[in-house]
Amino acid sequence: CVEIDEKLKGNVPTFEDLSPQNMPYLNGVLYETLRLYPAVPQDEKYVTTDLTYLDGTNIPKDTKLIFAPYAMGRNPEVYKEPLKVDPTRWSKYGISAFSLLTELMLFQVPFKAPSLYGFPVFQAGPRFCLGKDMAQFEAKLLASMLLQKFTFTMAESEAEKITYAMSITMSVCNSKKQDSHNLWVTPHLR
Repeated sequence: CVEIDEKLKGNVPTFEDLSPQNMPYLNGVLYETLRLYPAVPQDEKYVTTDLTYLDGTNIPKDTKLIFAPYAMGRNPEVYKEPLKVDPTRWSKYGISAFSLLTELMLFQVPFKAPSLYGFPVFQAGPRFCLGKDMAQFEAKLLASMLLQKFTFTMAESEAEKITYAMSITMSVCNSKKQDSHNLWVTPHLR
């Protein structure tokens, strides 16, 4: 909340206010959330023409390829400590520089968005999600507006129940049976 408080000072944020240049930590939080909990956890594509990769691998026409952003975001070969939520991993200069500056509350370390191909949460290529920018803006807007006014707590018994339903889109469940999609949190005025 420090970055939000320092940058927004209680005002309604603009698109520019929420940009990666102005709020690198908030953008890092968003990307960590998307990395670990992508809205579409897996997808498939069909090869429309014979394809040969640079390494010589051949993929014949009409092959179904399945990729899983959910698994890709947890790949330890790509992400150091992949299950750890670390918004600083999206710093242009690396974790140590970002952490030092955020501790000093300077927040001027550039945010570095990943390639759509290496981070396919919104797909990539000619059919990437046209709503990507709007979805990211809405998430940052909602988070910044709520966090300026509230803190949130969750009963520990609720936290233990959280699981995720893997369907076309991933949703939060508070039941191991996946029969409830409520997330019970308590807001507290700041």
